[in-house]
Order: sequence, then C-alpha cells, then structure tokens
Amino acid sequence: MDLTITKESYGGSKLSWLGSRRGVDTARTVTIDRTKLTPAQVTAGVLPAGTPLAASANKVAPYTAAEGQVFVGFLLTDQAIKPGGGDIVAPLLDHGRVIVAKLPVAFTAPSNATSFVFV
Repeated sequence: MDLTITKESYGGSKLSWLGSRRGVDTARTVTIDRTKLTPAQVTAGVLPAGTPLAASANKVAPYTAAEGQVFVGFLLTDQAIKPGGGDIVAPLLDHGRVIVAKLPVAFTAPSNATSFVFV
C-alpha cells in the first residue's frame, strides 16, 4: 500500500456521471488492487472517477462483468496511478443516482446494483 506523502497537481474529477449528491458525503474508503489494473483502464496516469468497481478478496478492482465478479460501486474521485506504486486507497460510492451515459466506460447494471438508481 502506497501511503507516502506527495504533492500532485492535476485537473479535478469529472463528476457529470453523478445524478445527485446522494451518497457523496458518505463514500466509504476502499483499497484498489493495483495488480488488477490494465493500461486500458488508466488514462494519462489516472483511474477516472465513475469507474465501476468489484470486490476482489479484501480489496476492489475495476468491474468488467466477468463471471463471478461482485459489483460494489463506483470510484468517486480520480486516482493518480504512479509507476511502481502500491495499492490505492480511494473513496467508493456505494449508493446513489448515476447517469450511465456519462460514465467513463461502457456499463450495464448488474442485478445486485440495487442501491443505485440508473438514469
């Protein structure tokens, strides 16, 4: 887990995929399994806000609708992915309203996504 103190400057998260403020102030902290990230999921060194996440042991990883994956929510804010770094501690939106067309990836809601309203 990479907990070193660093200073970074990059643009703010694109949050147009949020359909409301519901759940934003109660996001829970999760650890993203860095070994599960692919170059296609990281854009310019950033895992974008709105990325669907799935349970992966005691961590989370990007959701791909693969057999056996359990959807848990969406990454709330952009996360910088540094070369050679460890796992990423990040906020997870686990309930609320989501505008599917504005997510950073194609997404079809799984049947267990009952704590979300998709528009």
